[in-house]
Amino acid sequence: MKPEKRNHLRIRPRGLQAGIVFNPTTAKELAFEADILDISYSGIRVRLRKPLADDIVGKIKITMILPESGTPFSVHGVIKHQHSESECGLHYIDHVEGSIDDLMFECVELDESTVLIKTN
Repeated sequence: MKPEKRNHLRIRPRGLQAGIVFNPTTAKELAFEADILDISYSGIRVRLRKPLADDIVGKIKITMILPESGTPFSVHGVIKHQHSESECGLHYIDHVEGSIDDLMFECVELDESTVLIKTN
């Protein structure tokens, strides 16, 4: 078993979906729907519902609805790893520090390995 090299904890939210737009600043946008496989403070790994061509490059906009509050949330990124035609890792870019905190906080509750008990 390989030792963990990640700097940030990966959360695996169940049932969280996102819209992904490749090259959101150009006229040639490609839009995909995706299931989020895991999230960390540095990126998101997704499984696309349609295969992705190998030559896709450029910026990406990831949009989702936060699971607890129902608030729309978007981050920008680039493809870091492409594991298959339908699975890729996206690294955040151009986001405001702290904005990922809201996403991570709400997704902890959806993590299959975490149980949270809320108190008032």
